[in-house]
Amino acid sequence: MAAGSKRGIWATLVALSMGMLVFGLAESYGPVVSASDLLSQSNSWLGYSVPFVAGGFGALVAGYLAERLGRKASFMLTAAMILVGLTLYLPVALGALPSSSTLGLADLVASMVLVGMAAIGLETPVLAMIAESAAAKERGKYLVITQNFGNLGVALAWVPMAILGLSSARAQTLTYIVALVLMFVGPLVGLVVAWLKVTESLPWTAMKEGRSLLDAWREVDSSSEVVTPTAGLGLRLFVLITLGVVQDVGFIYFVYEAPGLFRGELLGTSLGVLVPMLGGFLMTVVGIVTGLTIAGSVSRKAFTLASFGLMAALWVALWAVGAVSGFAANVAVLALFALLMVPTELTWAARALLEPELFPTRGRGLYVSLVRASVWIASGIITGLLALESVPLPAALAAVTAVMAVGIISSAIWYAKGFETAGKSLAGLDLGLLEAGAGVPIGAGDNYKEAR
Repeated sequence: MAAGSKRGIWATLVALSMGMLVFGLAESYGPVVSASDLLSQSNSWLGYSVPFVAGGFGALVAGYLAERLGRKASFMLTAAMILVGLTLYLPVALGALPSSSTLGLADLVASMVLVGMAAIGLETPVLAMIAESAAAKERGKYLVITQNFGNLGVALAWVPMAILGLSSARAQTLTYIVALVLMFVGPLVGLVVAWLKVTESLPWTAMKEGRSLLDAWREVDSSSEVVTPTAGLGLRLFVLITLGVVQDVGFIYFVYEAPGLFRGELLGTSLGVLVPMLGGFLMTVVGIVTGLTIAGSVSRKAFTLASFGLMAALWVALWAVGAVSGFAANVAVLALFALLMVPTELTWAARALLEPELFPTRGRGLYVSLVRASVWIASGIITGLLALESVPLPAALAAVTAVMAVGIISSAIWYAKGFETAGKSLAGLDLGLLEAGAGVPIGAGDNYKEAR
């Protein structure tokens, strides 16, 4: 990585990590509201659906901004939108506006819409900026570890309820305080750091100013072999969207919905509280270890196939053990939930690696946002349907297990037909490669020509 890109990389990572911390908190925002009885039982499905569906549209907005105004500006504007959404939430959280009233419910839904749009919209500039700012050998590590702060946010949102009890008024108050303070502080820190220290992506700047993309990529990384794209745009979008829906449905249902439906308590606490809290912390550890060890060099195709295969196998095991136990909370069920946290994080990492690595600079923001929007909208609809009172737990677990099979098929297709991006410069997505230049580092510029 050249000196020019090194200067801003750590500031970029700090700002983006704060954004992802808020993403995790905001992702738990709707489910926490539902679990803490701010929403009635008949309306609880709103907390499991509205923020995620709204987040899909937020991803599209952020993607458009990332293309027109830049990755930095898109990040700052979506972070600011979180503050607006949280401001709407305050009257209900502080008791000035009863959530049981029509106006209170409307205010709560509007808040969930804005926070969901903004928090999930943050993913697009985060992915694009890291992909375009980090050298190939470091890119995987940064993509996984930065996004991993979202898991920490998920865990922190549930700590008060785990300690004091799901229905405890004090727990609900502390949950609001923890979530609100961090969700206000996170965007503010991210905004300040981004404003003062973060530099715009060099490839995006070169593209907008009509300068050489080849020279811009050389400043980012001049020594890595370039990626050679072979799969068409349609296949890339199909694989990323289907993998994303499978991963998100598994994550949302596994962390937020299924645990609370197992009868009884374990260790004096409902699985509905234990699993999100423990899951967030454990997935944080798994993500850090993955980022520091294998994310930078492991084959993306093999990693994706293995992680989605493992997740499908453990979902089958959870379904089977649940059926044997009569879907009651016990040590075996909790152990399987704990094991599921590993592939759930690994599949999240696989998505984080692939999505920004499969598209060129011109359109990366829009394509990533199109994938994320499709994923969140579809996942929000599916998980909302699974959360309906009329859907029993055995049927819902069977449905999610069937969804997991789609992940194996899609990852197998990419393994057979896709192209490898691990440790390779993304310049190959922007440049027209001559056959003689394949496999040559980007520094050997004579073997490449600009894409027109």
